[in-house]
Amino acid sequence: MTGRIRFRQIARAALAADPRMGSFSQISAWEARPNADRLPLLMVVTPVERATQATLSAFERATVLQVGVKRLGRDDLEDLLDADADAVEGAICRAFQQAAIVCLPEEVTVTLNTEGEQAVGTLISSFRIVWRRPIPRPAP
Repeated sequence: MTGRIRFRQIARAALAADPRMGSFSQISAWEARPNADRLPLLMVVTPVERATQATLSAFERATVLQVGVKRLGRDDLEDLLDADADAVEGAICRAFQQAAIVCLPEEVTVTLNTEGEQAVGTLISSFRIVWRRPIPRPAP
């Protein structure tokens, strides 16, 4: 199992167990315009990973883990997304600390779309996971 797969599994399990985020439907990819009946939605992805050679035998990797949330709201939509961001950060940081993996919050982005019948808000919480992986070597 690659690091990215493990990271997504840890994050999904942590969010499913969280009192606030556990009721959200988890999906694997965004839908451009999801049916309002399906909201709130939650998605975990690892879209970027950078590698640098740290030693002669290992790469240091920096993986970006993102948690996305889409939900309906009214005048309180941004406040709801801010509370979601706090819950996501707490659940993710605790889970990775328990797994002894360095995972630090990096960025929170909130987008509000009020063009439809109901306002839809999107939250993207980004985290950076730093880890090492051995450099593949030919078999002797």
